[in-house]
Amino acid sequence: MLAKLVVLVGLVVLVWKAYQWGALAQRRKMAGGAPAPRASGGAAAPRAPEPAAEDLHACAICGAYVARGSTPCGKPECPQRR
Repeated sequence: MLAKLVVLVGLVVLVWKAYQWGALAQRRKMAGGAPAPRASGGAAAPRAPEPAAEDLHACAICGAYVARGSTPCGKPECPQRR
């Protein structure tokens, strides 16, 4: 009976530690921090630049949201024509 209790407590501790490790990994991923490079000289790969955000505005004709300076949609009354 005592052996079963010890095994049960061990499993609970193992699951709890695995949960903590997974939560830590998730926080690092969400923070965007890469793990520190290894002492063997392995450098982390460079990250790709984030795309620039662009504000959209509603089209006066159809109401669709489009980027300023985008190509015309093809409608004769499209305000994006140049």
